[in-house]
Amino acid sequence: MARHDLFLLAIMATSCTSSADAGDQRAADAHLADNISIAHCLEVISKGGNRDSNQCPGFLIEPLKEALQTCSEAGGKLVPTASANVWQIDVNGDNRQEFTFERDGNVDWDGAWSIFSCGSLGCPAALYENYRGEWREIAEIYADSMQSIEVSRTHTGHGYRDLRVGCAGEKPCTEYWFYYWTGGQYERRRLEVRGFGVDFSGSIHGLYKLVGETALLATPAPDAKVIGHPKPEIEVAIVGTAEHADYYYVSPCNACESGFIPKSAVRVSGD
Repeated sequence: MARHDLFLLAIMATSCTSSADAGDQRAADAHLADNISIAHCLEVISKGGNRDSNQCPGFLIEPLKEALQTCSEAGGKLVPTASANVWQIDVNGDNRQEFTFERDGNVDWDGAWSIFSCGSLGCPAALYENYRGEWREIAEIYADSMQSIEVSRTHTGHGYRDLRVGCAGEKPCTEYWFYYWTGGQYERRRLEVRGFGVDFSGSIHGLYKLVGETALLATPAPDAKVIGHPKPEIEVAIVGTAEHADYYYVSPCNACESGFIPKSAVRVSGD
């Protein structure tokens, strides 16, 4: 994977998803599925026997098989965590639960702990749906915690609701991401930063140099609060483009606060 792709992946992992409506339009939140047993899944995979579909829904089998094989090939031992970190949420109002799962928080790797690492900011969680009797993955969600996922009351003709992921435990939340149903899966298309819309899916991405000294701004306006001064010699990662202003939403580094800079301050032509 290219360096700018890895950098952008890390940025997105710090963020959260959002529906097109305000918080009072929220219909449901994700909650922990307390009946899941990763230990039971691993025992069935390793030793065979009957699988309890309540303790080990079918969507867990393939990712755990892959994790088991990868860990074994690296000389480690895959072990379940003390309790499962699988979340459930109804995204389409059919009164059946969809589930989120990621390896982190569900399995440990004794002797090979780093082989599944996505860096300090974590990995995306897969969202699974039981569709016509078969499990399918319908989204990859980047969130600092699963309880930050919300489902709005707005929905498509197929009943799938817009998703919003906010900042768990952080108030006010300065950044929300929006996921929309596209017919077979969810797509991350835009975000809101301090109430200002940012186009993600239609924007350029990657690492770009600045043309000179510039201020990092809290909002896409010339008189906005200055939140940083990126060094001219660094490359900033473009996360998205302000929807109604000539600004990019950028991150100067993995640990830096993101903000807005004028498009004219970024060298995007390769000059």
